[in-house]
Amino acid sequence: MKRFFLLFIVLLSTTFVSYAQGLSKEDEDQFQLAIEYSDNGNANKAIEIYDQLLKKYPDSGTLQYELAYCHYVKQDFKLAAKILEKAEKGDDNAAMYALHGNCLDMMGKQDKAIAKYQEGIAKYPDFGQLYLELGTVYRSRNELNSAVESYAKGIEVDPYFSSNYYRISQLLCMSNEPVWGIIYGEIHELLQPNSRRSEELSKAIYDAYNANMKYENDSTYHVSLTQMNQISMTDDGELDIPFEILYEFLFSSRLEDLSTVREKGHLDMLSLVEDRQAFLTKCFAGGANQKYLIPIFKYQQMVLEAGHWEAYNMWLLRKGNDDEFSDWFDANEDKFNAFVDWYSDHIYDPVEVVK
Repeated sequence: MKRFFLLFIVLLSTTFVSYAQGLSKEDEDQFQLAIEYSDNGNANKAIEIYDQLLKKYPDSGTLQYELAYCHYVKQDFKLAAKILEKAEKGDDNAAMYALHGNCLDMMGKQDKAIAKYQEGIAKYPDFGQLYLELGTVYRSRNELNSAVESYAKGIEVDPYFSSNYYRISQLLCMSNEPVWGIIYGEIHELLQPNSRRSEELSKAIYDAYNANMKYENDSTYHVSLTQMNQISMTDDGELDIPFEILYEFLFSSRLEDLSTVREKGHLDMLSLVEDRQAFLTKCFAGGANQKYLIPIFKYQQMVLEAGHWEAYNMWLLRKGNDDEFSDWFDANEDKFNAFVDWYSDHIYDPVEVVK
């Protein structure tokens, strides 16, 4: 099957394992040369160097990982897996289990791949890449709930690793539970603002809103952002409203949207900008619903208070409708540039919002 892993494994090869400990100065230079060969697509040259270095340093997990990676690139998955099997018994690291699992997956051994990722997670529970790869295998098997659970756990343990946000947003924005797809997609856009994936999720978020907020007749405007429909009572006798239900209710309360959708057949970008502000204002008015005040909403409040709400949200939704964004940008370039300047000093932190 087609895999999404290679890009990430390239990054791991060049950043996660950046040097090999215990090498002489001359051998360190050779190691860096091999990395350069590998990065430039010359796996054979890199393999020659790693083979020579491993004669001197046979127990080096870093060298074994890099050698296995080169064989992975050459699609010799069986040999790469054999090298990693040996390496994991000694000087291992989390990236080994991710690469090993992918070798097994590429050989059609998905059950063994899952077991390998889970083995890695047991040893390195805070390594988000392993949850990403585990979720990707579940997704390929159409076990979507398991995929979502894996991506979500990866976000929980490694909130700065952006790829889990991307994958879970992809799935949920197209599901009948798009609320968290929208939220995770927004977080990914903030973590990777200039990426192709950010542009993809910009459109996915816009489409998720419009696909689930429909004008049905002259007097009915239907919003369906979640399938949840049960509200319970706490032990103290207070209503316990699931966040998803609250989110949908607040998005369904703007009567202005009825005429907009009736006229245009969809919610335009500026209407969504107003809807999102209404949600934020109503949800947390007077200090209400503090249990839902996660970092992304705190960040949104910062944006609103700084006077950049419209520009921020037009950027967030920019790929939803190219013509609308282009027209808005032409008329509001100064406003957009002011937001960009503000953003450069207020980078989003998924754990604790920068003050």
